[in-house]
Amino acid sequence: MADTNAASEVRRVVTGIDSEGKSTFVSDGPPPRSVTLELAGRLKQTDVWHLGSPPKSPADGGDLDRNSNLVPPPGGVHWRVVEFPPDATAPSDVDINDLIAELNEKIPDFLAHADLSRLGMHKTPTIDFGVVLSGDIWLELDDSEVHLKPGDCVVQRGTMHAWRNRSDRPCVVSFVLIQAGSKENG
Repeated sequence: MADTNAASEVRRVVTGIDSEGKSTFVSDGPPPRSVTLELAGRLKQTDVWHLGSPPKSPADGGDLDRNSNLVPPPGGVHWRVVEFPPDATAPSDVDINDLIAELNEKIPDFLAHADLSRLGMHKTPTIDFGVVLSGDIWLELDDSEVHLKPGDCVVQRGTMHAWRNRSDRPCVVSFVLIQAGSKENG
């Protein structure tokens, strides 16, 4: 179920080639796929573009045909923008079963990659390129963490990690996730 409020915050401009071979704008507006996790303090995930497999031409790729999975298919790529609310805005009295149900509905494969004993910690078979667009975020690993600010870039290489927003304002990060290997090897 797309959340049009979150999607309207991201403008996506897509180019293409018309029938006469000229460059043209194919679309200009909000991406069609976005979810808001209400029980996670209104974390917003907006999927900008999707490649289901390595592109054969620049015209390949498009919109997801279902709710957003966390991980792209083998050989695929997801580009998404995530708005992390301040950690303090997450409800403290969330029933874990309600949170699991919301995650299963909105990001169907998240729990397959999560460590439920450590809130937010997850590990995916992807190489993720991220750039902080606004706000502050802390990238937590098993042994330490780093504070990231606007303009900072991170290459997340399939490690167990979580994103923590310890500030008092939202943080927006743009991510490109590339599936490494196959599901059997991930």
